Amino acid sequence: MKTVQIEIDAEGFEYLWSNSMKWQGIDWHKQADRFTPEPENFNWQFVYWFDKYTDLVMAEGFLKAIRAPFTRHSDDVEGWIILTDFASPCHVGK
Repeated sequence: MKTVQIEIDAEGFEYLWSNSMKWQGIDWHKQADRFTPEPENFNWQFVYWFDKYTDLVMAEGFLKAIRAPFTRHSDDVEGWIILTDFASPCHVGK
């Protein structure tokens, strides 16, 4: 089996997700049942949505490479989400 290495930086991470916003301080706990598994931590800083599974996997690879903790959940409304404290460049300075 061959291994493929893909290089993605923070800017490239931005092209993987379809939507993002602050997670902490928003009333997400009221919608927790739409996610599988249901999130246990509502203190993550950001949520990122992914339409394509391949984009989700590449984003997870990036976060693992930079040692940024995260959790993955499917979303009954829109694909998958990643919860993390990593701030994509568009969130830096906000």
